[in-house]
This record gives sequence, structure tokens and C-alpha cells, in this order.
Amino acid sequence: MEYTHLYISQNFDYNFITGAELCFSKIEFLKFNSRGNDKFLSILTKVCKSIKVLKLNIYGPDYNDGIVKLIENQKKLFDISFLDIDKPSCKIIENSLIKHANTIQYISTCEQFESKVFRSFVNLKILELNGNKTNKEWYNIRNLFLPSLQALNAIDIPIDWFANLIESSGKKITKISYYNSDKNANNEVYNRVLIQAIYNNCPNIMYLELLYKNENILDLEKLLINCQYLKRLGFYCYYRENLFCQTEIQKYIEWDNLFNILAISSPLGLFEFNFKGTNEKPELESLKPFFDNWEGRHPIILKFQMEGNYRKVINDELIDLVKRYKEKGVIKDYVYYSNFFHRGYTNILDKYIVEVAKKKKRLEQY
Repeated sequence: MEYTHLYISQNFDYNFITGAELCFSKIEFLKFNSRGNDKFLSILTKVCKSIKVLKLNIYGPDYNDGIVKLIENQKKLFDISFLDIDKPSCKIIENSLIKHANTIQYISTCEQFESKVFRSFVNLKILELNGNKTNKEWYNIRNLFLPSLQALNAIDIPIDWFANLIESSGKKITKISYYNSDKNANNEVYNRVLIQAIYNNCPNIMYLELLYKNENILDLEKLLINCQYLKRLGFYCYYRENLFCQTEIQKYIEWDNLFNILAISSPLGLFEFNFKGTNEKPELESLKPFFDNWEGRHPIILKFQMEGNYRKVINDELIDLVKRYKEKGVIKDYVYYSNFFHRGYTNILDKYIVEVAKKKKRLEQY
């Protein structure tokens, strides 16, 4: 038997007869935890030459030499992820990637490489950068030119550095996702810089997720006008809690203004909007004119991520409104979802409808 996928977990131990290691000679996918078994890493380095996808969790320097050899021994490495790695280990391992500079098309890293290493990836199509609040300077992505880049995702990367990367490498990008958990670092000035970088440098953008702020509504309008290939648009929305009353949520999203801009300025191909990170949902008085203005366009998909009790925002009036505009062909789908229930999309609107139907049935039985 030959295996193509292998997962080495923390504190992994093995015990197999001599020659059984040949079963791993055709491995194409390897996820390795450096707290695994050193001897087994040596065996993999010897027998595995065809790994295409490599995902690494590296804790400390003990396995750096072995991982370097493992990377260097591969014929064509297409996809590599550093799920966890310290800066000293990254400095040691990163140079081994240069050998695969012409074949690597996907990189995900939580530490920045040296500029020369980044620049060597001339065929890189997807780049994911995962920062943190303590590592606030990503100097090595500044003015970085990646000629083949098509998708760029970033979490907790300083917004000005990220915008600079878009300015340098954005011409072929069709997908961008940006999120920063540090709410204090994301003011409207920095957000404007990012939005401007996108609509000035990414003419082919189709899928976009970014921070939403009311103060940037005019910048958003320019983005909608300039980026005519947009299909899906997602917003990370922060809500503000009253410091003296944690149950009181101040109004943050000006839904009327936002929906008006979306209805008037959205390109013809844009049909899906996703709102994340807020429990503040639009009132029916805001939704109805938006749906009226959207009539005659591509049927719309609206998604709202829920963090709290969905019964506070879902009611029979909303169900009736959505049903009416679905029948008109204005709405394709209207989704409230929560990762609390499922790691994917669970339509809580459907869940509510089912609950109402069950309740009605029980009442009829009495």
C-alpha cells in the first residue's frame, strides 16, 4: 500500500517493520508538527521526494536542519504553509525555499521572509500573511513585486504595509481579504489608504473582504465605480459597546447610506454581500428601499454573521419581506449564519422558520 497524504501530530511515535517506510515514497501532502518524532522526520527526508503540499508547525530550533533537508529534497514543491514558526527558525528555513522559487504557487506564513526570498517567488499566485499584535512591522513586504500574484489574504498585518504591497503587486489580483483584530489600529485614514490602493491598482478584483467604517463611505463608492469586475464583497464590521452598560450597543453601521451606495454604484456583476463581526442588523425600513432599488439586477445574496441570540433580529415580518422579494426575483438568498453552530454556513433564518413551523404544529395538535 502507498500513501499520498500524511499527518504527523504532536508527540507522534511510530513502530513499523523494516521496509515499511517505502509506503511513504509517494507522499504528496504532508502536515508536520515539529514536536513529533525526529527519527521519523529523517525517514521521510530520505524516502519522500514528491511532496507538493507542505504544512509545518515548528516549535523551536531542534528540527530546523531536518526540515531544511526535507524541503530541499523535494522535486516540485507547489504549496507551503508555516502554521506556527518562530523568527530564528524562519531565518534558517526560508533559504531552502529558494530552490523551489519557480514552482511555488501558494505560501501561507506567520513570519516574514527576507525580501530576497519573497522576490524569488516569481510564479506565486496566492499569498497569506498571518501577523499578530506584537509583530507590527512587516518591512520586508514593502515595495515587494510579485508578478503572478492573484490572491492576497492578510490577518493582523499593519494596514499601511498591506496597502503598499497591493500598490506594488496588485495588477493581476482578483481576490483580497484583510482583517485586523486590533480595533484601535484601524482608523478611517488608514482604511482610506487601503481602499484607494485597491481601486487604483487592482482593476481585475472580483472577491474582496475589508474593514467597514461609515467614515469611508465615499471611498467605498469610488471602489465600486472603479472595480467593475467585483462579484462578492465582504465587510468586517466592528460594533461599539457602551463602557457603562455592556448590554447596550451603540448604532455603528449607517445602513441607509450604505445600502443607497450599494444600490446606485455597484457594478452589474456584484451580487453577494457578507457582513461579519457585528450583531447590529438592518431594520426592515432600511431593507425594503434597498430591495426596491436592486430590482432588475442580478438576484442578490445577503449574509450576516451572528454572534448572539438570533431571535433578537429574526421575526415574522422579516420572513415575509424576504419571501416577497424572493418571489420577485430580487433576492436569491438571505442568510443569517453563525460559526457557533457549525464551522461553515448554517442558515439561521431557515432554522427560525423550522422552529416556527414546529411550534405551529404543536399548537394545532392541542
